[in-house]
Amino acid sequence: MRTKDFDEKEILRKAITLFWEKGYYATSLHDLIDVLEIGRSSIYHTFGDKHNLFVQAIELYQQEATAKIKSALENGESVKIVVKTVLQSIIDDVFSKCPKGCFKVNSEVEVASHDEMIRKLILDDNLVIETAFYQAILRGQLNGEINKSKNAEALARFICNTITGMRVYAKLRNDRQFFEDIVETTMTTLD
Repeated sequence: MRTKDFDEKEILRKAITLFWEKGYYATSLHDLIDVLEIGRSSIYHTFGDKHNLFVQAIELYQQEATAKIKSALENGESVKIVVKTVLQSIIDDVFSKCPKGCFKVNSEVEVASHDEMIRKLILDDNLVIETAFYQAILRGQLNGEINKSKNAEALARFICNTITGMRVYAKLRNDRQFFEDIVETTMTTLD
């Protein structure tokens, strides 16, 4: 049996970049072969098909991105500072490495409404992130940093919705102050 001459995670990262730039539907098998630099048979043998490759790319992307958010929210001393830092990181992404929006959000908009598997993957990941924000907000309410009269679950949902909205706008807006205003207004909801 022949061994693989490539690192699957590295291939998935290349696939993420390609799907992110072109979208799922516009990415052809020929594009995948060119960008991934592996043959058609290797793609099929390792990943099954284009859809399964896309699923695995989203899973890897979500694992890594969600782990960063969860870690920040679970380990930060000040909940408000951590929330602001997460929101600021979105702005930094928009103006550095992600002017094409967010791979996950792009996939949510393009594919999830037509593909139950992708929809479930994204919804499950969104719930993990929302729960991490919810737990952080509860912690902030317990230590007096966040207004206890506010609904922690509603705040977590609002912040998650704000993040998604910022990532959608990233595809259209190139105005840093626009995003800074969103962050500042979002932070007032925690007072």
